[in-house]
Formats: sequence, structure tokens, C-alpha cells
Amino acid sequence: MTERNTPATVFVDADNTLWDTDGVFAAAQLNLLGAIEDVTGRKCSEVDRLAFVRLTDQGLAERHHLGLRYPPRLLVSAVAAVLHGEDSELAVGRALNGLGVVYVNEEEVTQIIEAYLLNIDMLPVLRPGVKVGMLALRDAGCTVLVVTESAQAKVLRTAEHLGLNTFVSRIIEGVKRPDLYQRVLRLTKMPDQAFMIGDQLDRDIWPAKAAGLTTIYFPGGFRPRWTMKTDSVQPDYVVASFAEVPTIVLNSRPKSPKSHAL
Repeated sequence: MTERNTPATVFVDADNTLWDTDGVFAAAQLNLLGAIEDVTGRKCSEVDRLAFVRLTDQGLAERHHLGLRYPPRLLVSAVAAVLHGEDSELAVGRALNGLGVVYVNEEEVTQIIEAYLLNIDMLPVLRPGVKVGMLALRDAGCTVLVVTESAQAKVLRTAEHLGLNTFVSRIIEGVKRPDLYQRVLRLTKMPDQAFMIGDQLDRDIWPAKAAGLTTIYFPGGFRPRWTMKTDSVQPDYVVASFAEVPTIVLNSRPKSPKSHAL
């Protein structure tokens, strides 16, 4: 690997980049489906049970102002309706219009939501190559900072549980737009040696690239249907394991200063 006089600064997303948050949500959504089946007596006939839930999940996220952070009560309502034969889009519209949970009583709704919230609070596992890659970045003297839209306290707690907190110098919470990445660039000694690693093309890669960072796309297992296409964003690098990151960081050529202009 080629040595640099000034070690690079590496910004990295947390959820679904350092750890597999999607795996936690997938398990929680499957458990939610099972609970709704139990109380309604209606069974999902689809072979891909997760895809069945996520069709409705994405419909809600696309139309709710909170996106994927919409209230779970809406998912209970819509999934129950689809199990009873309603079209997914119609069930989503009914839930969003506040027409109530028709097929599940309030006590059952409360129990299902409580279990769901406990399930999504479970600890995720590390994504492939993360520990190896973080060790190599630290050994090379790189500064690693997390950029996240999740709550800073929760990200820190997860990092501590997974043994990553000693590799990270700072956690930055904010809405991922180009102006955020322009601000984080001020934390670097050499902006032309700044990198952003993430799993979301529209939240991690596109805005970071627009701000002038070198981007490394680490695709996750789940891509919402509204996600931008890789060809339209053109990340600088695409990796299948976080263990590939140090080689890219330590061998890539610094960007021209003019590339930092939006």
C-alpha cells in the first residue's frame, strides 16, 4: 500500500454499512406477520413472506411524511387488511387515512406493536469485513467518523456493544444532504483525501459525491424500490466487503480541489 504524508479521513454510515440493521428489521417484520396471522386466523400464501410484508411497508413509507419511520400501527393495520384480501395499495391508503385497524382489536394491536418494538431494538451483527477493515484503517492512522441520520446515542450504544467504538473518533448526526457533507469536510486536514462509505446511494453516496468526497458504495441486502440506480449515481468504488476499504483508501489518488465545488 502507498503511504500518505497525511492519513486519510474516512466518514462511514452506521446502519447497514457497519452493522446489519436490515436483518433486525427483517426478523421483526416476519414476527409481526406471524403475530397478525395468529390473531386473525388468516395465513399469508406467498412463498416469500418478507417480500409480502415489505410490499406494504414500502407503500406506507413512500406516502408517509416520516418515510420508513412511520408508526408501526399503520403496518399492523395494512398487513391485516391485505391478509383479508384487500389490495396492498388500498390497504395502505386506508391505514394512512386513519380509518383504524379493522381486523385486529386494540389489545391485540398493542401487544403486536410492543413485541415489534422490542424486536427492532435487538442488537444487529457486523457486516462482512467490518472489524478487519476498521483495524486496518486504524493501523494506517486514518481518522474514522460516523455520519448517521439515526440518534447519536443509539449509534454509540450499538458501536460499543459491537466493539467498534474504539475505532471511531466522532459520531455526527444529521440529515444527509450535500451541505452536511460540506460541513464535515471542514473536520479534515486534507479534504482531497476524504472518503464516504455507505449503503444508500441517495443518502450516503450521491450527496457525499456532490460535496467532493471520494465515495465507496457498500450495498446492503435490501434496496427500497425508490432507491436511485447505481449507474445514475456512479460511486467512485463499489465493494462487497468492508475489508476492501483500506486498500482503496490508502491507494487512491487525491481528488483535484476543483471537484469540491457543487
